[in-house]
Amino acid sequence: MSKQALAVKYRPQRFEDVVEQDVPKAILTEQLKNKTFKNCLLFCGGAGTGKTTTARLFGKEVNNFKGHIIEIDAASHNGVEDARRIIENAKTQSLDSEYKVFLLDEVHMLSIAAWNALLKILEEPPAKSLFVFCTTDPQKIPATILSRVQRFNFQKISQKGIMDRLKFIINSENDEMSKLEEFRDSDLITYDESSIEFIAKQADGGMRDAITLLDKCISYNTNLTLPNVLEALGSVNYDTMFELTEALNKMEGKVVLEKIEFIHTSGLDLKQFMKQYSYFVLDLCKDEYFHNFEHLQMPSTYEDKMKSFTEEDFAFFRQLLDVVLRLNKDIQWETTPKPVIESQLLLLCMED
Repeated sequence: MSKQALAVKYRPQRFEDVVEQDVPKAILTEQLKNKTFKNCLLFCGGAGTGKTTTARLFGKEVNNFKGHIIEIDAASHNGVEDARRIIENAKTQSLDSEYKVFLLDEVHMLSIAAWNALLKILEEPPAKSLFVFCTTDPQKIPATILSRVQRFNFQKISQKGIMDRLKFIINSENDEMSKLEEFRDSDLITYDESSIEFIAKQADGGMRDAITLLDKCISYNTNLTLPNVLEALGSVNYDTMFELTEALNKMEGKVVLEKIEFIHTSGLDLKQFMKQYSYFVLDLCKDEYFHNFEHLQMPSTYEDKMKSFTEEDFAFFRQLLDVVLRLNKDIQWETTPKPVIESQLLLLCMED
């Protein structure tokens, strides 16, 4: 039997379980308590910040967990006929709950004709129908619609918030496993702080992405160390990127070619590596200004390494960033990017 995905298994079942988003939760909770909620709500924010989950919870709470929510994927049902079906459906009373709740996800994908069809019902919505729109791209929604909905902005989740949730999931999984008859200590998921920190940073403020990455890492190895996580996610070890950068800084062309060959023969996609390497070099440049790993994708285990760099090193990093960004553009459509990468990095080693 297939294992349930962690993102599904640990989907919040109450407002309290939604990580952060304190302002939307507080307003919605108060509106539910006093029955002052609006008929048309718009939830905006990045992927994985809790918009759709909160919309589902709101729909359940408003009906005291009776009936069901009508969920519509606006990305695939974005035409005027789809909008008209929603309108006709909204005109009839729900048979199993007080309110008929419509949840439209990715609403920025609706056509102008569909929005125009919905405009009238949003101006004068049926008394017992509620519309909750979710979007990652609110600027694509017509101004006539935005003026008729109550908007809630969902912020990216903090690194600490994501890390705390990932640790909660790991501890919950371990508690569940420890109750099994065939339980062994080796079945437990172990982790170090740097591995959880790296996963959280890769998710870029999205909880769903973080949990999905955690799931993948656990499937690869239940001992979550930074090297194991990097391997599971197909990322080059940071030590390798530091070594490549040092060789470039010292103009050691032979070492540079050896590092590229090593990455290539390891089976890693060189285009993906160069993209990851550009983020790495950007981190090196950003550290000159912030000296704070909260602003970097790099794990904080490299703090001592970063402290060793001089003003001359940071000047080289800025030069390197320009080269790497241009290189990424040059190999974008290359079927065999390796010679282009080798050529440009070798030329950098030859500059006076």
